[in-house]
Amino acid sequence: MKLQTKFALGILIVFAILAASIALVSVAWINQNTINEAEQRVKLYIQSSWEIYDNKLARMQAALEILALDPQARDLLRQPQHESLARVVQINLQANRLKQNMDVLNLLDADGRVIVRSRPPYTRGDSIAYDPLVRQVIFSKEPRAGTILLSQERLEEGGEGLLQQCVQSCGDSQGMLLSVVVPILDDGKLIGLLQIGNLLNGSTDKVDRVRDTVFKNEMYKGKPLGTATIFMRDLRVSTNVLDNFGNRAVGTRAAPDVAAQVLKRGVPWTGRAWVVDTWYISHYDPLRDPDGNVIGMLYVGELEQKYLDLRAQATLMFLGITFAGMVLALIVFFFILRNIIEPIQNLSRATKQLASGDLSHRVAITTRDEVGNLAQSFNEMAAQLEAQRAELTATNRNYMETLGFVTHELKNPLSSAILNVYTVKDGYIGELNEKQKGALESVARMLDYFNHMIRNYLDLSRLEKGELQIKLTRVNVLSDVIAPVIEGLDRARCERKMTLENTVPTQLIANADRDLLRIVYDNLIANAIKYGREGGRIVIEAISDKENERLSVCNEGSGIAPDKLSLLFQKFSRLPNPEYAGKKGTGLGLYICREIVEKHGGKIWAESEVGKWTRFVFTLPR
Repeated sequence: MKLQTKFALGILIVFAILAASIALVSVAWINQNTINEAEQRVKLYIQSSWEIYDNKLARMQAALEILALDPQARDLLRQPQHESLARVVQINLQANRLKQNMDVLNLLDADGRVIVRSRPPYTRGDSIAYDPLVRQVIFSKEPRAGTILLSQERLEEGGEGLLQQCVQSCGDSQGMLLSVVVPILDDGKLIGLLQIGNLLNGSTDKVDRVRDTVFKNEMYKGKPLGTATIFMRDLRVSTNVLDNFGNRAVGTRAAPDVAAQVLKRGVPWTGRAWVVDTWYISHYDPLRDPDGNVIGMLYVGELEQKYLDLRAQATLMFLGITFAGMVLALIVFFFILRNIIEPIQNLSRATKQLASGDLSHRVAITTRDEVGNLAQSFNEMAAQLEAQRAELTATNRNYMETLGFVTHELKNPLSSAILNVYTVKDGYIGELNEKQKGALESVARMLDYFNHMIRNYLDLSRLEKGELQIKLTRVNVLSDVIAPVIEGLDRARCERKMTLENTVPTQLIANADRDLLRIVYDNLIANAIKYGREGGRIVIEAISDKENERLSVCNEGSGIAPDKLSLLFQKFSRLPNPEYAGKKGTGLGLYICREIVEKHGGKIWAESEVGKWTRFVFTLPR
């Protein structure tokens, strides 16, 4: 082992032990403080929740005190048998109850007997003097507000829909009512009472106001960041905790250990609690009726996962700082070694740059030793390679310009020759015997091959010189592209007795270059005719999805082996298949197709089943 390696390993071991010690202490400290902070936060949140809860009661009391000044209600208390006046008061109370979105609004006499109910069927005459709020107001002649439990009988007497709301929302025949009772005084004498109440069973506005105020209705990794719940005893009657189906978890119950401490002992509970389906840092406060009896709980919780992630981030930060310090120390330790190693590293990087094709890269020579000499030799080699590539580039450019010029000059006379041969062959200037016609057909096929070859070389020349520019327009694929190509290749198809099935929709519009797209289809359909089975089928299809138009040309034939499919789109590629030995080609058509499709932002590939068919597929962005 080299001395340098021994020093490095020794330093690494020392710092690793130090880093591990610091990490263990840091993790323990972070863990404890994170959970403590979370518990302190939910204690603050519960205070805000109580303020919202009490504020709701205060608003209800303020509204009820104004309503207690109504002269018609006072007149009715003086004349309780006045039916028409009772009807007017009942209508007025019902309108106020609906306007304030309350469930209960009753007018009582001084003994706690119901004079008017504002909820159908408007029963009256029963006494609710046993209600703790009513009893306290009768005794003190001062307003009282709080939360009370309603029995099934009390819910049935209170009006239609109250019992059903409790049973349907929570599965319990008892109700929890947020209630306010104010006295109606006449010269200091109690003549009646007004009672208003909001049933908490199935209600959402209070807990949602807590959530929106305290937690801003934030989500964290698909879960509510904070939740609030009002419990009737241990039963959730008003909550924004969600179950596994995304519904409010009303009707579910609190954990037994929480219920035992809060409901039985009347002591708040703070800690980590499993709330329906996930862990929350939670706080539960006892909810008492006006007589001081614990009848439920007020809960606020914040998602534990948030603090676990904060703890993980803090841990990573401490570890990062620790290891950063270790790295800094190692950097100082290896500073001297770097002066020796750096020139070799520079040379290594330079060779990678050279291998990637960047021949302009040079190595800075900082030493006069053997490494410096090696760097000088590298720079000389790179300079020679760069000069050779420049020469090859110029040669290739001259070649492509010559190729483009020659093929362009051949195009017009060749087109004229093809026209004349077909004119003579088809008998337009006189009948031919079979031998003459056969000879001219051979000449025509050869001229067609030359014409196809010239078009490919012209396209290649344009590609190599960067002159093949895309001019996108809205193109009807069938009428503007496929139909003219099919018409131009129809003679060759008929000679091979092949049938063509074209299922491309007439209304298919693509964002493409019409002329370049014709080149693609011309090559693909010409290949299908040339290499397909004589008498077989050619199928042209198009399928649209949200992102692409998927276009294809398929022909029946001998197919292509899977390991040869990737070779098809290479320049001058010809498959070594004996079946194709007599079929001439430039090996450029599919390469040009690939370049055109990719310039459109699409992809092209081949699919095949050996002995049955071959399909060429390409996509165009919609």
